[in-house]
Amino acid sequence: MMNYGFLIRNDRCIGCHACSTACKSENEVPLGVNRTWVKYVETGAYPDVARHFQVTRCNHCANPPCVRICPVTAMYQRDDGIVEFDPDVCIGCKACLQACPYDAIYIDPDSGTAAKCHYCAHRTDLGMEPACVVVCPEHAIIAGDLDDPISEISRMIAASHVTVRKPEQGTSPKLFYTEGQEVTLTPTAVDRTPDSFMWADVLPLHGELSESSGDGASGPPDKPVPTKSGPSTKRTASSGAALRASQKQGVPSAGPIMIGEGRMAENMVQVAYNAQHHIP
Repeated sequence: MMNYGFLIRNDRCIGCHACSTACKSENEVPLGVNRTWVKYVETGAYPDVARHFQVTRCNHCANPPCVRICPVTAMYQRDDGIVEFDPDVCIGCKACLQACPYDAIYIDPDSGTAAKCHYCAHRTDLGMEPACVVVCPEHAIIAGDLDDPISEISRMIAASHVTVRKPEQGTSPKLFYTEGQEVTLTPTAVDRTPDSFMWADVLPLHGELSESSGDGASGPPDKPVPTKSGPSTKRTASSGAALRASQKQGVPSAGPIMIGEGRMAENMVQVAYNAQHHIP
């Protein structure tokens, strides 16, 4: 009996995404989700910078936790080692998503059931290779029988130093990597500097913004303008509770709610509030 697995040659991957594109086309994967994707991590500092690519997908584990946890056996392991799923049986409970240590499973936005790479089983059953293997221009993805000593994948694994992701999980993954980099295999190995993330720092506001007094008048933030109804009716968008203030529901306010030190979500709340009360 066959025992299918994958070998990814990281030293040959160029990050072209041909594999992920072919996978989506072959399996009609909806927008917003992927069964296979290309991860890249940059290391070093200018001018000595390197970019490492790595194809990531279901590992078709010999000891798959997604199969063990599925309450309706929608996830199952075939005799040839392929971990397959049956969307007609799946109840969308997401237990398999929680059990998979490789984040390889997603919920199909159209069917509401779990889905993932299934080794192009419909092609494999006909003696064809998975779509990603066929389209790779660098022959960086090798698929085949791990139990056949003369198969290409077996010979390359025997002749190379190979690594797998998260071996400590005890899943016995069958997705092997040659020239695997620690920074791509282990996400926590990446040097996460504060400057490497967008929106990580709160930048100071430019200019002087004002708060509303509730009657259309405004003043500088450090010197609020008294209101006709007293301090209790002052409204700012510094919190969601401020939008409810003390006026009754359905009674339009005298002016728009101004943002003092708001964020994007609070801007959206302000727009919705003003639209509801017909405030320009």
